[in-house]
Amino acid sequence: MPFSLRRPQALAVVGLSAVLALSACGSDSGGASAEGGLTPVNMAFEWTCEGTWAPIYSGLEQGIFEKNGIDLSYDRGQGGSDTVPLVATGEFDLAELSAPPVIIGAGEELPLTVIGAASTVGPVTILADDSITEPKDLEGHSLAVQTDQFEGGVWDAFVKATGIDVSKVDVIPSDDATTTEFLDGKIDAMVIFYNTASTKEILDTLPDLTVMPMQEYVPTYGHTIVANNQWLSDNDTAAKGFMTAFAESTKWVVDNRDAALATLQENCAEVDADALEFSLDAYIENWKASTAGYGSFTEDGLTQTQKVLVDAGLATQVPVSDFSTQDYQPDSPVLP
Repeated sequence: MPFSLRRPQALAVVGLSAVLALSACGSDSGGASAEGGLTPVNMAFEWTCEGTWAPIYSGLEQGIFEKNGIDLSYDRGQGGSDTVPLVATGEFDLAELSAPPVIIGAGEELPLTVIGAASTVGPVTILADDSITEPKDLEGHSLAVQTDQFEGGVWDAFVKATGIDVSKVDVIPSDDATTTEFLDGKIDAMVIFYNTASTKEILDTLPDLTVMPMQEYVPTYGHTIVANNQWLSDNDTAAKGFMTAFAESTKWVVDNRDAALATLQENCAEVDADALEFSLDAYIENWKASTAGYGSFTEDGLTQTQKVLVDAGLATQVPVSDFSTQDYQPDSPVLP
């Protein structure tokens, strides 16, 4: 059976401007406290259960969110473009979302603020035939990429950063068939999101492929923690408590990998256990790169990600300081 690498259309901004009229409603959680003085926080993930969910599952199991004053509930999203408006309208207080749809939403003046980063390492990666070992080797070969999505923007930036003569690369817009064509050797390389079950399936089938992280040439962010502005205004203590708990939970996962994996697999029984392990290990490597502290980010990192999107015609440039703040980071960095 062929399988597809395509994720939800995270950069389709259809209907985003419509939420502006609703955003004044904000969050209905206000400053209410649950039993025991905890503040209820309702968060969303971007998509189905994967390695990036581990800090939430383990943080809840270990009582880390409760210790930081948070009564946390969560739900899966339906892709970035659908979940961003749900945060903007206050259906969710905050969410862990890929940076691109958040930055696109910021350009649409949606009432959202980045308060942290779940991963400062972009997942966009090239998988290639083992004869291709460096970017210049792509010349004279074919490469599949979602040209109208963030991957396409990263590819354009990658070409500029590496000096590839793109006229010598047969760039094929991705569709649902290209993964099978790649496995059959009809396409030499493809651009993918690395930390996924689909990537594991490909590497299991073709274990000798070259893995070329585009992050090494085009630094971009992976996942951000983004909050509804009205909720943030009403719940500054809870927002800080959440970010502190998230950072502490991420550290717990990294330091207790096997136990965290067991918890993740127990809670995500619908997902292949080996795929969850692959995804978790990939995210752990990303989290270890958070040298300024788990959950931390910089304006410069967001700016670089925004530039890729703006240059690709996918986003409107606005000052990063207009949609991000360091105010809710832990008082002391939670370091790897």
